[in-house]
Amino acid sequence: MEDTLDPPDLKAEAHPSRRFQERLLRNPEDREAWQGLRRSYDEMAEGWREWTDDQRGYELPVREGLRRARPAEWAVEICCGTGEATAAIAEVVPRVVACDLSLPMLRRRVDVPGAGWAVADVRSLPLGTARVPLVVSLNGVFHPTEIVRVIRPGGQLLWCTSFRAGTPLYVPPERMHRLLGEGWTAEGGHAGHGEWTLFTAPYAAPEA
Repeated sequence: MEDTLDPPDLKAEAHPSRRFQERLLRNPEDREAWQGLRRSYDEMAEGWREWTDDQRGYELPVREGLRRARPAEWAVEICCGTGEATAAIAEVVPRVVACDLSLPMLRRRVDVPGAGWAVADVRSLPLGTARVPLVVSLNGVFHPTEIVRVIRPGGQLLWCTSFRAGTPLYVPPERMHRLLGEGWTAEGGHAGHGEWTLFTAPYAAPEA
């Protein structure tokens, strides 16, 4: 049953994370915005897991979106934080690589069987081009160029937020769809207070 408690008021419109995300969508090379995001999450790491544990249904959009995703032999979770959604992914995907740029966050991660952890920047993921069948993120930083690079033809991106537009790092799904480029398809819905969108990459054009 969905949680009926009111979501937290995070003042998302004025939140620094929202401003940094907007700056990065305009200019992915904005070093000051990247540093600001990293610093803020490093600073929040100490109490992060305790806070998210108090937000009932925090990872529900991930669970709901995964029900719509095609089976994948492995997945990459970007901006995993302390692993709030990692267990949900590992329940349905045999192998998960969970990554985050914040080492303080990763040091406070939960233990999830079947998951490997890596310090990785969403601007430059340590992954081969067109290799990943499924990318998942909950309340992550959206960097469309790198996502498009790593997902294999016909692969999927599950993008979730815990509080819809009340999430500081929020980009409307319609805008994400445009930024991913031509040929991508999308479906989505709500779960708890959150939102999920499942994007599917185009298949490679057949050879002449």
